[in-house]
Amino acid sequence: TDSPEAQTVAQLKIGRVGSFGDCTGTLVAAQWVLTARHCLESVNNTGTQARINGTTYDTDSWALSPLSDAALLHLTAPVTDTKPAEISTQVPEPGKRGTLYGWSSSSSMARRGQLPQAEMEVAELLGGRPAAPAGADASEAMPGGAPDGPMPLIESAILDVHSTGRAGMQGGDSGGPFFVDGKLAGLATAGTANGDPDLPSPSAAITTLAGTKEWIEGVVSGRDKEAILTAETTPEPPKTPQTSADHAWFYAGIAVLGLIAAAVVSRIPGLRGRKR
Repeated sequence: TDSPEAQTVAQLKIGRVGSFGDCTGTLVAAQWVLTARHCLESVNNTGTQARINGTTYDTDSWALSPLSDAALLHLTAPVTDTKPAEISTQVPEPGKRGTLYGWSSSSSMARRGQLPQAEMEVAELLGGRPAAPAGADASEAMPGGAPDGPMPLIESAILDVHSTGRAGMQGGDSGGPFFVDGKLAGLATAGTANGDPDLPSPSAAITTLAGTKEWIEGVVSGRDKEAILTAETTPEPPKTPQTSADHAWFYAGIAVLGLIAAAVVSRIPGLRGRKR
C-alpha cells in the first residue's frame, strides 16, 4: 500500500549480524525511527539499519524509554521523501479499530517486498497509569493508590487488540506501528495468542504512545541529550545472540510480562493490598 501511514513504516536490521525483518519501526522525525525497546536493549546495536520506502539508512545512536516498551533509532541521514507519522495523544478505547503494520521476516508477504497489515480492534485496556494532577503524588494516579511493594513503572497504557480478519502479528512485527484515525497510537509489543513466531497471532499487546510522547519529543528535539546512547556508552549485551526475529515471543514476553502483571494486579483490590 502507498498510504501516507504505510510509507512511514521501517524495516529494521538489528546489529551487524541481524537481517531485515528482525523488528519494525516508524519514522517519527526526519532522522528518527521509533521501535520497541525490547528490540534494542538485548543486542549490540552497532550496524543497525532501517529500510524506508526501499532506501536503506544507517544508524549511529539510539535511546531507550524509561517509561515503556519504546525506543528511538537515529539515522545518519534524513529521510526527505516521506512525511513522518504524527503521534497521537489519545489512548484508543475498546471497540476502536486501527491498522497494525509489520515487516516480519516470518511473513511470506514481506519476503516478497509487500508490507503486511492487519486491521485490529481494541478489546481491552490492560494497564496504564494516567498522569497525576499537578502537584499530586504519583501514587495518587494509580488505581487504589500505591501498591505494597515495588511495581514496574507504567506510564503508557497497554492495549489488548484482536484481529478482525485472518491477518495478525508475527515475531518481526515487534515495534511496528498501530495507526488509529491516521495517527500513530501505539507500537506492537507482543503477540499474545500463540508461541509460534511462524504463525500470525490474532491478538497482540500494543504499547500506546500518549504517555511516552513527551519523552519522544524531548529526544527528537535534542533537549534530552542524556537519553541518547552510542556503541561506546551502551552496556555490553548478553553473550547469547538475541534478536526479535530469532526469539520474538521469549523476549517480547519478558518485556511486557511485568507491565501486564502490574496492570492486572492494579485492577484486583485483593491483590493490590496484599503484603509481599
